[in-house]
Amino acid sequence: MKLPFCLQTFIYIIFFVMLSCSVEDDNSSSNDVQTTEPEDVQNNSSNSDNSNDNSSSQNNNSQSTIEFNSNLTCNTPMYSDMPDPNSEENNYKYFSYLWQTEEGKSKICLNSYTGVPEEAITLINEALFDASNRLGQLLPINITAYYNGISDLDLVMNNWKALKMTPEGFDPSDFTAAAGVDFSNIHNGGQGEISQGIWEYSEGVSKKIIYHEYFHIHQNSHTFYFEDTNNFGWNENRITDKSTSDYIPLVGPVWLEEGGADFAAVTFYSENNLLDYNSFFTELLDQAREVITDAKTREDIVRLEDYNTGDNIRRFESSENPTGTSRKFAYQYSAGAIAHLYILKTGRATLDNMIIDYYKNLAELEREHYGEGYKYSFESSFGISIQEFYLEFDEFMLKSRDEQLTILELN
Repeated sequence: MKLPFCLQTFIYIIFFVMLSCSVEDDNSSSNDVQTTEPEDVQNNSSNSDNSNDNSSSQNNNSQSTIEFNSNLTCNTPMYSDMPDPNSEENNYKYFSYLWQTEEGKSKICLNSYTGVPEEAITLINEALFDASNRLGQLLPINITAYYNGISDLDLVMNNWKALKMTPEGFDPSDFTAAAGVDFSNIHNGGQGEISQGIWEYSEGVSKKIIYHEYFHIHQNSHTFYFEDTNNFGWNENRITDKSTSDYIPLVGPVWLEEGGADFAAVTFYSENNLLDYNSFFTELLDQAREVITDAKTREDIVRLEDYNTGDNIRRFESSENPTGTSRKFAYQYSAGAIAHLYILKTGRATLDNMIIDYYKNLAELEREHYGEGYKYSFESSFGISIQEFYLEFDEFMLKSRDEQLTILELN
């Protein structure tokens, strides 16, 4: 039985993302499989002519020699350890990485393991290249594709932990879809995981989920990247100080992060005739309306701002809800995507303002406005302050369905 559209994403998204490598055949071209170590993994890479050698290279201003994967070999860490920053200023650490070449930044590796069929490899690669071509790419990416119950999960996990540089693995399932970039391992690029439940849907839905995950890499890589100086950096206090209950990550509220990824994915594949634009957004609207209608029976007033943080969402979607009854799931996905569509259809912003400009401005504005960069980027990109938008959108969500469909141009 297939789950509702936004619940597919809600259930499948478990971690943060990366990009791709594979095992078993021995070919080498931009979309062909390339054999690498270990023998059980194929590497399907966007760049060819890579060997398995790692070369020793000293990062700029680093006092210790750190191994750098100069051949950009798939399913292999770019750095053997976190390099030292090139400079530090005002609590910021700045890094320039050796993979910051045209070849390195555009590197996409699909690491597929035993059980992953060729048609799945093709589908995943197509979705990754679609996203990279439309959104751009700031760093190399490794995506792990596995078939739960068939692939060697010990091998999958060992390789994944090496890329993430963590002793902790992820919880594999039949429906895993995740991707992202983290400050603690950004020197190894972006990463992600995909299992068989994702590519076994229809082509449009499968690609939509993969595009959604790539979008998380796009979003989060920009939170660390400074266009003017072509380097990466962050204020560690801002990342690690989560002492306040209303802590919001660099990328912005959860509803914006998840809703933005769904909005971009549905829009792209609707333009390319793999999804029906009106049907998918109408379904998302109906799902958001259902959350509001159900909550109203308990005098629980749903607001978009309730979905700013993971802690808030867990509280409202559990028995910790002040009403004592949990809300229906996934308003951050359904209403988050509809919020983006509302901004577009009311003329507040263009598509590129929402999927490109907002994220490109985050790092610089966060540096100028500690803890509030997302607020300034929201207003500059969408033409309204985020607090004013909350009031306007919550009012919109209380209108009749017919009024909403008219405003969103879905009828």
